[in-house]
Amino acid sequence: MIIKALNIYGFGQWIDQQITIQDPLQVVYGPNEAGKSTIIAFIKGILFGFTDKKHSIHGQYQPKGNAPYGGEITFSANQHTYKIVRTGLKYGGTVKFYDLDNDTELTETDYQNLIGPIDRTTYDQLFYFGDVNQSEFYKMGRSELATRIQSIGVAGANDWMGLQDQLDKDSAGIYAPRGRTKEINVQIADYKKLESQVRDARDDFPHYQDLQQQLKESRDQLARLQEQRKTASDELGKNRQLQSLIPVVNQLAQLEGVNESKIRKGFSDDDHTDFNDLKLKLAAQANQLSEKQAEYAKRQAGISKTPGQAFYESHQERIDRLYGQLASQSNLGYQVETAQQQVAEAAKQLTDQSEAVAHNAKGEIPKALSADELNQVNDLLRTQQNLTDQINQSQKRRAHQPEQPQSHTGLIYYGIAGALLVAGVILSLFTSFGWIGFVLAIVAAGAGWYVAKQSQSVTPEAPVVDIDALNRQLSQVQQQLATISEQFGLAGIPEENWIGMQASLSQIATFQQTLLKRQAELNDKQTTYNQFIDQWQFAGDWLKFDRSKPSDALMTITQTVQRWQKLAAAYQQKQAQLATLQTTIQHLKDEQDALSKQKTAFLNDRKVQSDDEFEQVYKAQKRLVDQLKQKHIFEQQLAATKVQIPDQLDAKALDDLVVNQNQQVQTLSEQIDGLTQKVTQLNTEINGLIKNGQYYQLRQDLANKQTEIIDNVQRYVALKLGSQWIQAVLNIASKGRLPKTLTLAKRYFATLTNGAYKDIIFKNEISVVREDDVRFPVNELSTGTMEQLYLALIMSMAVGFSDQYPMPIMIDDGFVNFDQSRRHAANQMLKQVSEQTQVLYFTANLEREFDAGTVLDLGKL
Repeated sequence: MIIKALNIYGFGQWIDQQITIQDPLQVVYGPNEAGKSTIIAFIKGILFGFTDKKHSIHGQYQPKGNAPYGGEITFSANQHTYKIVRTGLKYGGTVKFYDLDNDTELTETDYQNLIGPIDRTTYDQLFYFGDVNQSEFYKMGRSELATRIQSIGVAGANDWMGLQDQLDKDSAGIYAPRGRTKEINVQIADYKKLESQVRDARDDFPHYQDLQQQLKESRDQLARLQEQRKTASDELGKNRQLQSLIPVVNQLAQLEGVNESKIRKGFSDDDHTDFNDLKLKLAAQANQLSEKQAEYAKRQAGISKTPGQAFYESHQERIDRLYGQLASQSNLGYQVETAQQQVAEAAKQLTDQSEAVAHNAKGEIPKALSADELNQVNDLLRTQQNLTDQINQSQKRRAHQPEQPQSHTGLIYYGIAGALLVAGVILSLFTSFGWIGFVLAIVAAGAGWYVAKQSQSVTPEAPVVDIDALNRQLSQVQQQLATISEQFGLAGIPEENWIGMQASLSQIATFQQTLLKRQAELNDKQTTYNQFIDQWQFAGDWLKFDRSKPSDALMTITQTVQRWQKLAAAYQQKQAQLATLQTTIQHLKDEQDALSKQKTAFLNDRKVQSDDEFEQVYKAQKRLVDQLKQKHIFEQQLAATKVQIPDQLDAKALDDLVVNQNQQVQTLSEQIDGLTQKVTQLNTEINGLIKNGQYYQLRQDLANKQTEIIDNVQRYVALKLGSQWIQAVLNIASKGRLPKTLTLAKRYFATLTNGAYKDIIFKNEISVVREDDVRFPVNELSTGTMEQLYLALIMSMAVGFSDQYPMPIMIDDGFVNFDQSRRHAANQMLKQVSEQTQVLYFTANLEREFDAGTVLDLGKL
């Protein structure tokens, strides 16, 4: 892993900060409190997860303000460029992982697989150099160093090494090469003492040598007889084997005429299987064809047309054309019914208004006056009233005293009434508010009449008028009113009601016009509707409806046609299904014909005429094949015995020979049994001569001790082999890093000390050897030298792991206790190490020997 850039969103004092990291060596310079430790904590947090409060020694570096917690690191690994983003504190932060080369987002599992078994603890042990824990370092020996190295990348390494330590401890507890008190060491000493006692007891026996000689001669003779019996038994075995092979030889002779030339092609088990498959396919095909034909007949029988469907199909084009107009006609039906309602409502309004207005002497409704005629009538009525008033006043003055002049206030009200009446007529012609004018005109006329009446009660003096002239004028006015009454049918209606009823007469006229208009519209729609209905007369026997109810009639037509269409569509679908079924049947017939032809070709190729003939030839060929197999088995049996079979084998002579050889073997066995008994007696006599039974007991004790020693030795060997096996597995799993690490540590330590120390000795504890061969344990070293040694070990382990786990090394002011020469040596070693893996060196003391391109000054960010 090579870190290329840091992008800190918010971490401690660093907020929204981008930092470019150099490869392979980056020196990060800054005085105390410049933020070096914060950057180190940020890198560890992004790589391995942010620590919680319990495990955060220096706090969690929460940023000031509202900056988001976390950031990202861009790094390269395995020739790819990646970016790891970690934000938030919960569960170590939320991780997002990207492959920048392929512009794809990966999973957190992909990231964990990439960094392998390296976690924060392992990283601090192998790749981080800061404060040195002297007490822990004093305890570090070869085993601790091996533990650190072998625990990386080996699942359960700590458990295995714990088991190895226990095995070594257990094995050391039962045996030591130079020990005296261990269990096996004590048992070996006891065994040697018993062995000496047995030897002494045996040599002191008086007749032991003579008996031993006799025992030796008996055993030699017994061995010769056993050899003779073995030879005779071998010959007997061969002949018995040959005797057992006689049935095989005889059966093989019976099969002498059987050979592969009689095998005919095309009658193997595979051919028989293929033929049976053909027959099964033909049978299945015939069965399927029969089922489909039955299904076809059943479906065909179930297809029929209703009379209505037949009528529809015979007039389908005409019906469908008319049916296409139903959508618009349905709206027309609604319009017809609406128009009928409107005509009925208009007629009712006309009737109601007509009944409410006054009728003339003939019982008829008068005609409405026009505006001019209304003004004329109004003027005439006003003039008539004025003339009548003048005549009445003149007559009263003549009879009593002079009267005051006639007031003209009533005339003014009559004028207003006339104007309002004209306005009402005009409004009634164009709006529905004409009645308001008529009402106001009536009110004005009534006011004029009332004023005129009041004026009659006043009797001021007035000039003398000509009553005859007034009567003549009144007669003319009355004649004109009579003419109007005759012309407009007002006879029998009081003149004072003529003007008041004009509003109602105007409304009646309006209602009449509306009724005529509605009736005309209804007639147009009714005509169109009737024309459409008339086009369905050809289907009158099938369409039963009341044409006077357009909506119901059109709904009946729609539903009936839709039912016909569904029946026709269902019929067509069934016909299509029949056609599909017919196609399937034809396809099955074609396949059946193809299978039949295939079967015929199969039989013709084998020159047989029928299925039975094929079966007969197949069975004969199978018997022939079985005989050939049996013949081959017999030949293999004879070959396996490696027995030479004579060309002429006499079974009786062989039986006699076997009987004789068997007798010979029995005789030799009896002689062997006799000698065996003699040997047993000699052994018994020897054992019986052992004084006081001490020899036997000593031999038994010796055997018991030997068993005990063997058991413990086996246990010891198992323990040692187990320990060695675990060590071998750990060495293989850790790829032999320990020797490499030790070699690098020695070289780096020599470099750091400018050759003052030439070797590091790893045993239970670490010690170093100075150039003059003086050896020092770790606890006798100065702080600077000990830190140099610790740095050498860290660097050697990091470089040793760099081939498989190339993580960047971070050094946090690790050379603060070094003098100038030591720092120079350490800097040179850093350059060497950076050739193998990336090194990030954080320091508050900037050395001049570092190139400016490798130095990052935090004060300039």
